[in-house]
Amino acid sequence: MQILDPTIQDFINSQMNSSASDLMLKASSYPEWDMKAIAQQLVGKQIAKKKLPTWFQNNGVLYPVRLSMEQCSSEETAKYKTTIINSGNAIDLTGGFGVDTIFLSKKCESLIYCERNEDLASLVTHNFKALNQENCVVYVGDGIEYLKNLKKIDLIFVDPSRRKESQRIYRLEDCEPNVIDLIDLFFDKSERVLIKTAPLLDIRQTLSDLEAVKEVHVISVNNDCKEVLYLLEKDFIGETQIYCVNLKKEHKEEFCFTLSEEREALSLYSEPIEYIYEANAAIMKAGAFKSIASKHGLYKLHKHSHLYTSKKFISEFPGRSFKIKEVLNPNKKSLTKLPKKANLACRNYPHKVDVLKKKLKLNDGGNDYIFATTLKGGQFKLIVCERV
Repeated sequence: MQILDPTIQDFINSQMNSSASDLMLKASSYPEWDMKAIAQQLVGKQIAKKKLPTWFQNNGVLYPVRLSMEQCSSEETAKYKTTIINSGNAIDLTGGFGVDTIFLSKKCESLIYCERNEDLASLVTHNFKALNQENCVVYVGDGIEYLKNLKKIDLIFVDPSRRKESQRIYRLEDCEPNVIDLIDLFFDKSERVLIKTAPLLDIRQTLSDLEAVKEVHVISVNNDCKEVLYLLEKDFIGETQIYCVNLKKEHKEEFCFTLSEEREALSLYSEPIEYIYEANAAIMKAGAFKSIASKHGLYKLHKHSHLYTSKKFISEFPGRSFKIKEVLNPNKKSLTKLPKKANLACRNYPHKVDVLKKKLKLNDGGNDYIFATTLKGGQFKLIVCERV
């Protein structure tokens, strides 16, 4: 395969700071090379450098088109999945670029990778060999049809996609395959099912649409919510545990709650005291607004502001923490007290960041942070603070 020629791989590695269009301009200088294919590999490798470091470090790996690279899991999120599954035999019904497949297979005795796109399946088959992943069996075709003829298996993994790429989706029924209609088939073939969805889907609605959901895992990477996992267990009738996970370079932030705990938690309110806290993206997505305050003994500023305060510093809070410097009214008199440069965020505030920034004559950056928010009595305030 020409693209794997060491000379071409060296060329790709030397062009990591170039764009695909830059490479196409050089095509006439390399008439014997398929520069379009090389440009695709360059783009894939550029995305993999941060997202898939194991793939990036292996010059034998081949990359698909940009869309497949953007849609695939990162190494961090794929690796996390191995912590919530058991060993045994598994099937990945919607294989894609195979990142989840490879990490799940590290925990399994064997795993069947299913992919309808022949070109992508061929590329992933090559990568399985390049990455020395020997316990993956490739099936080119419809994973659901393959599953119908399969004997009992220990785990089914499925990542439903949008039916239309341009469509914004909020419910599982808008995805392909429609797992809601397939639950009986899934539980006929396996005791456990792991469903991966985009963060856009509403968690409470998805729990209502599904059955026997034992766990939900809301996964963020460096405070950017990436995906939500639903672990189903046949005949499970207990209350779903919701895990909010923020994967950071240094450590993992994790918070667990149930919907009944969130409903029953009592909210205490206060003016800003000494410290301000903002929960991480996974907690915000899961809607643990009262539970997080209750667990850490914090006061809320307002029912809908989702900012918290305390007199004593809570070092283990899963999110961002700030020391309050000043609380100001958003009027002309207070403008002179504001820093000239700050990181502005609006939380339950009538203006958006760009509008307020202009109004306050603020420049981005610096060590100061300003939360424009609403307090418990309905008054608007600017909380000037610094990260702790």
